[in-house]
This record gives sequence, C-alpha cells and structure tokens, in this order.
Amino acid sequence: MKIKSFATALALAVVCATTQMSCDSKKENKAEEVQDAKEDVIEAQQEGDTAEVRDEQAELDSARKDYREAVRDSIKDKNN
Repeated sequence: MKIKSFATALALAVVCATTQMSCDSKKENKAEEVQDAKEDVIEAQQEGDTAEVRDEQAELDSARKDYREAVRDSIKDKNN
C-alpha cells in the first residue's frame, strides 16, 4: 500500500512540474513570435512598402495580443 501511495505522489509531482514548464514555454514562444513579427515590421518599413507594413503591423498586434493572453493564463494558473 505504501508503494502505491509513493508512486501516486511521484506521478503527481511529475505532472505538476511538467505543467509549470509548459506554461513558461508557451509564454516564451509567444514572446519569440512577437519579436519575429516586430523584426518583420521593421524590414517592411525599410523596404518602404506601405501595404506590407500594414499587414506586418497587424500580425505584430495579433502576436502581442496572444502574448498578453498567455501571460494572463500563466498568472491565473499560478494563482489557482
């Protein structure tokens, strides 16, 4: 019986640890997407194509929104 309890506790610890890592990873991935989108906007501005700048800016705004949502989810998960 003690072995089952120990195995269950160990499994629970592994699940909790991987959940925390995946949340951080998700947030980091979204941050990288924002950085990439920002670089795309800068490239489009340097090329002088206003239509492309608008498209890239829309993608940047979307990436920033996704990042903010990931941060909120991460904070919400930590508080629960």
